[in-house]
Amino acid sequence: MQNPLDLTGRTIVITGGAGFMGSQLVSALRGQGASVHVFDRSGDAPVDITDPTAVETAVKAILASEGRLDGLVHAAGLDAVPGEGNPQFAPYESFPLELWEREFKVNLTAAQLVTQAVAPHMMQARQGSIVFIASDLALIAPNNSIYDEGKFKDIAYVSSKAGMLGLMRAWASYLGPHSVRANAFVPGGMRNAQSDDFAAKNGALNMLGRMAKPGEYDSAIAFLLSDASSYMTGASLVMDGGRTAW
Repeated sequence: MQNPLDLTGRTIVITGGAGFMGSQLVSALRGQGASVHVFDRSGDAPVDITDPTAVETAVKAILASEGRLDGLVHAAGLDAVPGEGNPQFAPYESFPLELWEREFKVNLTAAQLVTQAVAPHMMQARQGSIVFIASDLALIAPNNSIYDEGKFKDIAYVSSKAGMLGLMRAWASYLGPHSVRANAFVPGGMRNAQSDDFAAKNGALNMLGRMAKPGEYDSAIAFLLSDASSYMTGASLVMDGGRTAW
């Protein structure tokens, strides 16, 4: 029998593919045989995902070279790293409007723009899988006690990631009659540049007592893109160490 998790020959676009999590996914999916194209303002072939014209041009180029488009992963996102001392940790009543709008543009509006460019081609081919990466904070409120005094979890990040779930469900409903699937991946925090103290506090919020390790989400994304999830659409795959189950 053919392996339903096999991605050999699939053409996949990953937004934010030059970022911390996105770059992990690019490497993992290429390792599973997929042809992966990165939409990111950084990297060898920059694509501004907030610019509809740039997105359309990039999608047409992929179709011209590959002849198909099988998967789309929305991994792009702006978020704050604890300890930076930037305005993303501002009290909510004084959170800057400019920053709110910029984060929504990258985290949510860009996901709509890229999906608009990709979906018609998947609909015509009557196949494809779109993965919207949200956050456990799309389901629950942030616990601000894990941050230093006077700092609060970025409210624009929380709000835009919650919006990703609504965007996913709308597209899933719309694309279902065309045999195209849309699902959300809902991860918990991943260990990166955080201090040991912050990682310990964050890990204490879930049942496994730790943050996710780099690469720990790769197989879940591959599952959502593959035929192994062929009867799954409009759903949220939660992988947060049990945090939202408490």
